Amino acid sequence: MRSSLPVGIALIVTVLVLPTMGAAQDAPMPTWTADVGPIMREKCMNCHRAGQIAPMSLLTYEEVRPWVRSIVLMVENRIMPPWHADPRYGSFGNDRRLSDDQILAIGEWVEAGAPRGEGEFVPPVFAGATDGFLLTGELGPPDYVFKVDHGTLVPSGGSDFNSEIMVDTDLEQDIWVQAAEVRGNFNVVHHNVVSVIGPDGVHARTGRLASAVPGKQWDRFPVGSGKLIEAGSTLSFGLHYHPSNEPVVDTSSVAVWLVRDEITHELHSSVVADADLKIPPFESNYESRGEFVFETDAEITLFKPHMHYRGKDMLFRVVYPNGTKRTLLSVPNYDMNWQISYEFAQPVPVPMGTRLEVISHFDNSTGNPWNPNPSVAVLWGQDSRDEMMEGWFDYHVELEEPIVPDRVEQVWSVGP
Repeated sequence: MRSSLPVGIALIVTVLVLPTMGAAQDAPMPTWTADVGPIMREKCMNCHRAGQIAPMSLLTYEEVRPWVRSIVLMVENRIMPPWHADPRYGSFGNDRRLSDDQILAIGEWVEAGAPRGEGEFVPPVFAGATDGFLLTGELGPPDYVFKVDHGTLVPSGGSDFNSEIMVDTDLEQDIWVQAAEVRGNFNVVHHNVVSVIGPDGVHARTGRLASAVPGKQWDRFPVGSGKLIEAGSTLSFGLHYHPSNEPVVDTSSVAVWLVRDEITHELHSSVVADADLKIPPFESNYESRGEFVFETDAEITLFKPHMHYRGKDMLFRVVYPNGTKRTLLSVPNYDMNWQISYEFAQPVPVPMGTRLEVISHFDNSTGNPWNPNPSVAVLWGQDSRDEMMEGWFDYHVELEEPIVPDRVEQVWSVGP
């Protein structure tokens, strides 16, 4: 039996619905200046600019316009921006994923003919960096730049090779670092891990100061925490070179920006690793595990998985002293070309005695298109054709008394 609305109610429904439909039809099409440019400034331009890992610059409308069809294809399939964390676990402050509304806006913009729009697009603050450091555009000039004394010649062709270069800091007083950025000739530098060696010649508890790996631009630390470099310390540059098709000289450096506000936590960096890797030939799902036990109350601030061509997935899980387990990060589709640091939006508390477990899998089969040679047993090694299982993480520990830095004269600029 068909039912009908009373006339009065039908009129009310008509009045409520029709304006809404009209508003949707009258909604302006997205433009570059008002909509798409700001999205790409936030999510894309760090990599898509001259001298960075991306194959083309997308800083301006003129640079973007020839690529619009490719761009919409990549974002609608969520290939770009790269972000490989399982959304079921963790909340990350540097999450690069586009929202559904942002993807829709880019698609509608392209279908409308990619209009420029009125007004002027404001470029990102880091686009104005002239010293080679991306953070200069946002934070101003670095407080210190530590640079290797001489360049390293990377001959054309040949195998990957590794080099450790020690750089004296010549510091006469302790410094606390809030941000750091490693630079080098990324045509040949596959990665560069800069670690702190204390004045006693032993690796400092700070551990890794900063690193440059594919898809990662800088290291920034949570408000209120800093990494300590003691007076008289030395920096170890752990460089992995991948030769190009022409001879290249690399002179790497690391810039640091000091903490300006009160320091309440000291930041440490460590790694869970399995140096006994031995992946059998043609093995498609080899499992590797490692763990770390916190000897004091702490808070985890970030994770960064590191594997090579056969790396498949990595999971970070904590087991609390009462036996409760909690997965903090899962990367189900690891990509060596995008070694992302996953920075928690809020540090994760871990009481003393908590065990951090890192579980990873490797694909040494013919089904892995990146596999250099599935017929060999793969061991731990520095060469990309070897393998590594490294689950890097940062954590900070509360200081007994807050520290107020001496140097506060430089004011960091903040922009869009």
